[in-house]
Amino acid sequence: MYSKFNYSPSDYFYNSTLNHYLTKGNEIFQKHETEVQDCLSRYITEDGVINGSDLKEHWFSISDKDIFISHSHKDINRVKAFAGWIYETFGLEAFIDSCSWGYCDELLNKIDKKYCYKPKTNTYDYNMRNYTTSHVHMMLSTALSEMMDKTECVIFFNTPNSINMSDELKKVNKKEKTVSPWIYHELSMTTLLRESKPDRNKAILEHYDQRSNDFKVEYDVSKLLAGLTVLTDNNLLLWQSEWEKRPIKLKEEALDVLYQIVFPLKSRQ
Repeated sequence: MYSKFNYSPSDYFYNSTLNHYLTKGNEIFQKHETEVQDCLSRYITEDGVINGSDLKEHWFSISDKDIFISHSHKDINRVKAFAGWIYETFGLEAFIDSCSWGYCDELLNKIDKKYCYKPKTNTYDYNMRNYTTSHVHMMLSTALSEMMDKTECVIFFNTPNSINMSDELKKVNKKEKTVSPWIYHELSMTTLLRESKPDRNKAILEHYDQRSNDFKVEYDVSKLLAGLTVLTDNNLLLWQSEWEKRPIKLKEEALDVLYQIVFPLKSRQ
């Protein structure tokens, strides 16, 4: 991971620009979802067997993406459209994290029904359920962390849907899907993962300072968000404009153009 951004999309930018790329975003999401489901179902089976080493090896082979997007389930269509725009405009492939944790819930449900359910009492074995959940979640959190580490750019899709814990607790009471644990995990990992400059143009990248913009919010995750550079709609529009001016467009240089826009030049003194 080299760069990490905190992006709050406006309704105007979504409706005027991103929304047109939802179809492409759906294609990308479905492709990645199939890859993830194949990997998780193969190595975390309904028989209760978790083959950690093989899962890690397979996961590493599918995690070669350019951008990692962390988001709330409620924002899925906006995130898909955003991923579609990134791909069509810059040729960059963005991995949407819900490809993983969405299927994780389905897989756990299958395992729990087979191993934790007690037909006579119509209840689930509490201890066994904790055991299966902790193991599967640990494997998935490790896999997501490794993907974030391998991906050059992480973007946190910051909307009220993402970081309102009280709303998430209400979802639990209503037995609705809650996603905040994954969001908190991914935000935490942005502070723990090492910064790794891409092999290309290291000399150029060193001219840019990744000090985050001054950004404060009244949420429990404010300290985590403070470590992310704020990304705005104007940044994205300028990124697209500067990219389109280039007579020769190499996918590998697309993120470099964004860095030149967002990060201030370091002092040459």
